[in-house]
Amino acid sequence: MNSNSLLRLFTLEYDAKTNSISSHVRYISPDNVLQELYRILNCELVTCTEIEVNGKLFDVWSDDIALLKDNSAPNLYIDDDLIIFGSVAFVKSDEEGKLVGLSHDDVQLLWHFACLQFPKLLNFLKTQRR
Repeated sequence: MNSNSLLRLFTLEYDAKTNSISSHVRYISPDNVLQELYRILNCELVTCTEIEVNGKLFDVWSDDIALLKDNSAPNLYIDDDLIIFGSVAFVKSDEEGKLVGLSHDDVQLLWHFACLQFPKLLNFLKTQRR
């Protein structure tokens, strides 16, 4: 398959063994999106949440039942009402809902967004433990 026909995703992947999060740029086939997301997110059921970052809309795909798993951990803080557990994948959708890959600038924007959100996640967790 031609690499130009693959969808570029940005991921924040949670590793339960090391209790760590790492960022990646992944490329998946538009023909096998769900199977690829299951593999990348290490899950069997996904959910999609739309978020806005600097005026751009992105889809955040995540493990739908990550919160129920013994080894899950919070990964992405959106606001006090939306904290995503487990691994996440960012992508965009067009007007018809079809997934489209991220541009290089989108990946950079999402990386900076995730970096800004991480201290907010830590602060939220700290306040919840009190």
